[in-house]
Parts: sequence; structure tokens; C-alpha cells
Amino acid sequence: ALSTQKYYHFCRLMGRSASNVVLEVALQTNPNMCILCEEVAALNLSLKQLTEQAVEMIRRRAQAGKNYGTILIPEGLIEFIPEFSSMIAEINDLGDGLTEKEVLAALSEKSAELLRFLPDFLRREILLDRDPHGNVQVAKIETEKLLSWCVSMELTRLRTAGEYQGTFAAQSHAFGYVGRAG
Repeated sequence: ALSTQKYYHFCRLMGRSASNVVLEVALQTNPNMCILCEEVAALNLSLKQLTEQAVEMIRRRAQAGKNYGTILIPEGLIEFIPEFSSMIAEINDLGDGLTEKEVLAALSEKSAELLRFLPDFLRREILLDRDPHGNVQVAKIETEKLLSWCVSMELTRLRTAGEYQGTFAAQSHAFGYVGRAG
């Protein structure tokens, strides 16, 4: 991020139920933000709260003239965000082979609202990519793009309201096993 000084890098690293790889990478690289599954679970953090944390960090950095940075995200994060955990469990219970319309009709109101909120690419990943048992393949969900999208939407809202003057350009990366090399 420092070499280009124009992007926020949202980096997804391996780590479904444990964030030890993300934490080790954070200790080695000193990112601007590191999200840990265990912390999200312990604090019961929603996507809105995670977005607010990232936006606040970006706003502080923009005030210092630093419109760039790095955010580390474990691949299993989405399972630890309460509203996603509930929605994914409901979708898994429905089984495979349903259309989006059928899934939306069968979900609870809160889960259906969340699914409708998601960008098309993420909705497709959640509904189409299933494992041999018919479950959502959580490791394939591009959580880094979801967080980047939410942050971008919130910063746009703040800019429109005159509450943010910085610039924001995001790049998403999925490093998987690369994060544990070294």
C-alpha cells in the first residue's frame, strides 16, 4: 500500500475458524486493520459494525493525507458475522437446486432482506457454489469484496453529506495458502 499510496488493499487470507494465519501476517506486515474471526464472534459484530470500523480508520487516515492502506480478512469471516451465520444456516437447511426466488421465499424476513441487500456477485456465490452435501462453500465467498463494497457505499454516503473529503480506491486480493508461506 505504501508503494502506490492510492489504494486500500482488502486482503483475504486462509483461516476458516481460526484467524492464526491472519494474525501472524498482521504481526509481520503491520496492516492498518486486521479482522479476527474470534474477535467478531466474541463481540458479536455485525457487517455494519465492521464497515463502520473500517470507515472510521479510513477517515482518520484521510485526515492525515493517507488515502491508502491494508485490511487483512480471514476467509471464514462471513461465518462469524451473526446475520450471515443465520442466513447461511437457513440456506443450508433448504438444500440445493432452488432458484433465488424460491430461496428468498423460504428464508426468514431478516435473512431474505440481507440476501437482497448483497451485490449480485456475492448473492450468486452464496446461492450457486455448494459443496457435495449441498452446503454453501464459505471459503469461496469473496468476503474481501463484500467489505470493500460496503465501505465504498458508506464513504460515498459520507462524501455526499459533506462528511468525508478523502479519496477511496480499493483493490481486493485473495491469497489463500500464500499467507502462510515464509
